[in-house]
Amino acid sequence: MSFLDNLRKDKMMAMKEKDKLKAAVISNMMSVIALAEKEEKKTLTDDEAIKFVQRELKQARDTLEMLPADRSDVIDETNTRIAIIESYLPKQLTAEELEVEVNKIIEEEGIELSPKAKGIIMKSVMAKIGSKTDGKSVNMVVDKLLK
Repeated sequence: MSFLDNLRKDKMMAMKEKDKLKAAVISNMMSVIALAEKEEKKTLTDDEAIKFVQRELKQARDTLEMLPADRSDVIDETNTRIAIIESYLPKQLTAEELEVEVNKIIEEEGIELSPKAKGIIMKSVMAKIGSKTDGKSVNMVVDKLLK
């Protein structure tokens, strides 16, 4: 079953269970994927679709950071949205696992550790393990290795 088919099935279940928030979050993810497919004029692979879902997760986390502390109702809803989105993403790498993977990629490709190589390292890492992590985490690990 493809990623989008899984979203459709889960949306129907959420609607049957009258879980409006989950249905809305899934609808939003499906809309983002559909828009991307329309713009690129092709059907996205599961990995490509996951990248768009990761963007939605990043936006939800950014929203959470900007919310005032006294709005606990909105904070709770945003945390629930984040949890729903995360449930559709592959297991994310921990900082330690990510550091091991980055070192492995640097060794495999023979990239010299220098500040100038940061872009090359980032591009290689995101191409190989992009669905298991986000750019911010990779950036922090690469910065740590370059120091």
